[in-house]
Order: sequence, then C-alpha cells, then structure tokens
Amino acid sequence: MIDFWDSKEENKQLEKKRKKELYSIGTQVDSFFLDTAPLLGFEERIGQQEMSSDIVQAMLDKKHVLVEAGVGIGKTFAYIVPLLYYHKKYKSPIIIATSTIALQEQLAADLKTIEDIFDYHTDILIAKGQTHFLCKDRLETYFFGKRDTQEYEYYKEINKGGHEKKDWNIDIPDRIWDKINVSTFNPNNCRQKCPHKDYCFYYQLRINLKKTAGFILCNQDLLAMNMRKRSNFNNELFSPSFKHIVIDEAHNLESRVRTSYTTHLTYYDCKNTIEDLKGINRRLGSVLDKKIARCLTLINDVFISLSKQIARQDEIAAKNDRDLERYYVKNNIGALAELVRILCDLHDSASMDFGLEDTYKTRSEDETLERLEVQCDFFSSLLETDPKDIFWMNSKSKNKDNITISKCPKNVNELTEKLLFKSNNFRVIMTSATLSSDGVNDYDYFISNVNLPVDETLICDSQESPFDYDSHAMIYYTEDIPHPTRQRDSFIEAGVKEIIKLLNITNGKAMILFTAKRDMLEVYNILRERVPYKILMQNSKASQNDVIKEFKTDMNSVLLGTGSFWEGISIEGRALSNLIIFRLPFPVPEPIIDYKRRICKNGLMEVDVPEMIIKLKQGIGRLIRNENDFGIVSIIDPRLGNGSKVPYKQLVWGALPIKNKSNDIKKVETFYAKVANKRVDKRRAV
Repeated sequence: MIDFWDSKEENKQLEKKRKKELYSIGTQVDSFFLDTAPLLGFEERIGQQEMSSDIVQAMLDKKHVLVEAGVGIGKTFAYIVPLLYYHKKYKSPIIIATSTIALQEQLAADLKTIEDIFDYHTDILIAKGQTHFLCKDRLETYFFGKRDTQEYEYYKEINKGGHEKKDWNIDIPDRIWDKINVSTFNPNNCRQKCPHKDYCFYYQLRINLKKTAGFILCNQDLLAMNMRKRSNFNNELFSPSFKHIVIDEAHNLESRVRTSYTTHLTYYDCKNTIEDLKGINRRLGSVLDKKIARCLTLINDVFISLSKQIARQDEIAAKNDRDLERYYVKNNIGALAELVRILCDLHDSASMDFGLEDTYKTRSEDETLERLEVQCDFFSSLLETDPKDIFWMNSKSKNKDNITISKCPKNVNELTEKLLFKSNNFRVIMTSATLSSDGVNDYDYFISNVNLPVDETLICDSQESPFDYDSHAMIYYTEDIPHPTRQRDSFIEAGVKEIIKLLNITNGKAMILFTAKRDMLEVYNILRERVPYKILMQNSKASQNDVIKEFKTDMNSVLLGTGSFWEGISIEGRALSNLIIFRLPFPVPEPIIDYKRRICKNGLMEVDVPEMIIKLKQGIGRLIRNENDFGIVSIIDPRLGNGSKVPYKQLVWGALPIKNKSNDIKKVETFYAKVANKRVDKRRAV
C-alpha cells in the first residue's frame, strides 16, 4: 500500500523537477534569441522574444496562451523555438493548426531551419485533406483500357512518381484528378485489399500520424475533427499523447469549429434516401409503399417552399442592394410537420420490422436507416419553436434541386471549450495578427466566441509589428461622399471617382477589396471604361493563385477581390502599393450573425463592430508584408470621416496599426511620391 504522505512528497519532487527543466528551457530560449539568432544573421525582434518568453511562462504555470502577434514579429519562430526545446526534452507530439496549405508548408520549412540550428531533428508531418493525394489503385482503374487514348499521356507522367497534384509539372485536369485521388479512406479495407498499400504515401501518412512523436502540421478543420473524435472516445486521427496544440490564425477558430458541427441536406439527399428505402421495403413485403410515395411528395413540397423563400429574400436583397450568401429558413411550411411524422414512422417501421437481430440487414440497408434517422432529427429540430440549432440555406439558383439546407448548434462557444480547454492533458497556444477587436489587448470578442477560460490562460500583451508603418504607409479616408447603404447608387459613382484619383497617384499597382460581389462587379465594369490600367477581377473560372500571378506580372494592373482576398494572401513588393477598402466590411445580415446579435445587449457594438474591425485589420494587413513594403491604404466610406457621429469611429482608428492618416488627397499624393522615390534612390545606391 502506498503511503499518502510519501505519494504527496513524490508529486512535490516531480513538480520541482518539472519546473527546473522548464526554467532551463526558458534560459535556452533567451539565449537563442539574444545570442544564437543574431550570430546567424537573424534580425532581433523584441515582440518575438517576449512572445517566446510568455509561452515558456505558460508552460511553467500549466496555462493556455493567447497572444496577438503583429505582422513581421516572426510569430512562427516565436512559438517553434520553445516548443522544439520542449520536444527535445520530453519527446511528446506537438500539433500546429493553421488556415492554409501554404502556411503549413511554410511552417514545415521554418521548423527544418530551426532543427538544423539546434542539430536536433524529429518527424514533421503535413496533414492535408485526402483529396490532395494520389490513390494508386484508382489511378490504375481509371486508366485501364485507355492506352491508345490521348489521356494516357497523363498516366505516363504521373507514373514517374509523386504523391500530390503539385508534385507533377503537368497541369492535371480536375476531371481526371477527381477520379484518381484519395476519395475515401478505410485503413482496414486498404490494408486487406489494396495491392499498392506498401508504397502508398497517404496510407503511410495516416499510419504515421497516429504513431508519431514529432510535429503534426494540419489545418484547423482537421484539428476540430480530431478533437471531436477524442471527445467522443473514438479513434483519433493523430497521435493522442500530445501536450501542446498551437492554433495559428486563431481568429478563424470559431468558424472552423462551427463548420465541423455543421450538417447539410439537399433535395437529392432526401429523395435518394427514400429511393434506397424502397429496396428495404421490398424485403419487408412492400408494406410501406403508400408512406414512401407520400414522403417523396412531401419532400418535393418542402423544397419547393424553400425555393420560394429564397426567391422572396432575393427580391428584398435586390431592393436593399445586398448580396446574400446564406438565406434564412422559415419553418412555417405546410408540408413540414407531416414530412417529419412520416420520416419518423418510416424509420421506426423499417427498423422494427427487421426485428432485434441486425444480422438480417446488409451494410447498405443499415446506412440507409442511419441517413433516414439523421434526416428525421434534422427536420424535427427545424420544426421546434426554439430549436437548439441555427438553420440557413445556400443555393446556386432558385430551383429546389440546387438548395442546400444547413444547421449548426447555437452553443459553438461551449463546444469549443469542451474540445480544447477542458482537458488537463494538453495546453493550447492561440495566436494571430488580428485577435483584438476594439484596440490593443482587447480580446473580449474572441474570448466570448470560444469560451476561453481566462483564469487558466496567460493573456499576453499584443506584440506590435516591428514595421515602421507610419513612415511607410498612410491611410486616406473620405469625407463628403454618400452613405454606402442608404444612397448606394450615388456612393458607387462617388466611390469610383475616388478610386480613379487614387489609381492615378500610384499608376495602378492597386488591390481593391469589396464586401459585396454586386459592388465589385459594378465597379469593375465602370473602371474598365475609365482607366488605362489592366483591370483584373476575382472570378470562379480562374484560381486565386492564377489571378494573383497575373496581377504581379503586370506591375501597373488593378486587382478587385472579395471573400478570401481579405486574408491569407501575401503580395510583397511594389506591385501592391495601393490598397483600397470599398466600404467598411460589416457582416451582412444572416442567421449566424443574427443569433449572435440576439444574445447581446448591443448587437452593433458587441458583434457587428468587432467583426468589422477584425476583417478590416486583415484587409489592411495585405499592404505591408515586409520591412521594405510601402504604399497607401484608402477607406472609401464616409462613416470614418471627421464629420461622422457613429459610436465606433474612435474604436476603429485605435485598432488600426497605421496611425498616419489624412482626408486630404493632395497630402496622400505627396506622401506616396516621397516614399516611392526613396525606394528608387535605394535601388540606385545599391
């Protein structure tokens, strides 16, 4: 029997040893940034050192970390250095989750750089979505019998070796790649049936992700999926013994967790499930024929009603000059209650008629009944007076066949807390350049969105960018132009005039960010007729990378973008010298934002303004990407002008990293000429 006092003393000694080891790691971290890094030619950055020290302190205190890290402080090195020293000592896996594949690959490169400096190496696994990888079995199946076709040239190139689409110099068409990539992954099936498993990169990757003691680099969607599996005691995707998770670009965390809990239904999902039920019904003696026929009619009626709701909302949006991406779902649909009743009856009847023995059911029949149950629960929740879920629709057209109806839980903040902050087995480091929403160190909006336990978190001072923003950049803001929503047509015309003045200052070299596709298209059509510069626009037919490449190639071109163009893209150098924000990026009315507003006392100041400020900071962050970048930022919106009385004006100005601002376009022109000439003189001196 272990004596209680002996056990207590042993724990005390273990804790003393742990702290001594972590103090040693802290000393090593300080030495790296103060001594080693400068000798190797790395620039000293105070914010980077402080962020690293904060992470070590959080390790000592067994706390999570929340820190805003301005562009250019080197936040990747700031968290990799202490984590790599920690790993060198304890050998436990570390997960780093970010937003894009490009960032994952950059992280891998940074990790290898520091590993070489430390002369210490461990696994670095990049966990991308399965569709990025080649399935050798599907490749052979697709090209079987096509030796004499033109497509076979792709097979010969692909067969030379490679794992991902980017590994080949040839441009593999999507129609082919979709047939030869990893579409589904079942480790048991692959192990038992696939002849290519021994040299399948993806199969080995999935095995290694479970076994590794090294670094796992994934996106936030995959992290959320893994943590949900962990929470439900299912088999995890990753090695379960990790002690630290880093969430880079953490301002996206709420939306990524929300996405992982979101379920979708389409007209064909419902229709196909009932069609599959017919097979079960035949085995049962066709006893459910009438109910099945009635159910198909009701599904049709419900989705026709939903299509009418979409058409009506489009009419209202057009009158208010708004773009809609998410549509509201009203549950006052005559056929809905009967549909729910019949779906539940069909599920219960089919399940019961199989009896208690599942051995009579095939796997496909079991899956059909599971889908039927999910759809029954989905529509039952929609029918509730106060549902626990938020519902919305998306549609490519007003036709019922193209409608997707979605739902997610209302309590995403509580679910995030459960996944990431309830366990004592690991700690989370959260960082981004845009975590504060109402000024420096104000993390309240982020904290409430993810239910971050502040008592268990080291909430750090914001580490400001080392870039000399006010010497390199100036903000131009407009005064006497029409209101962007109340006088939209006049605002568009006045806004375009401002844009043309600004483009003439920089001779193009501009990116214009929009919150509405309707605005972007109108401005695009006007600019094409009025300016001599090449006008490029984000569009669904060309990839983001292709459009950006064309923008960089034509130095004086102008790029119009929305959505993903607000963050995650980096265009360094003179090609982007002029960033124009076309109206403040307030969130458009939609079901999720509306719910967040309803549970606040002041929806404008507690939801709309923080959302807008975070997105505005992301957008402005596209201009200055390194210490040599320069240019002007323009905000085409009268609500930040000197004469404006809006309650959030000072909050916005306080939150932006560039303090040098003017509403005098002549001053802006003079400033740009000065900084542009400086860069020319520097190049001549070199």
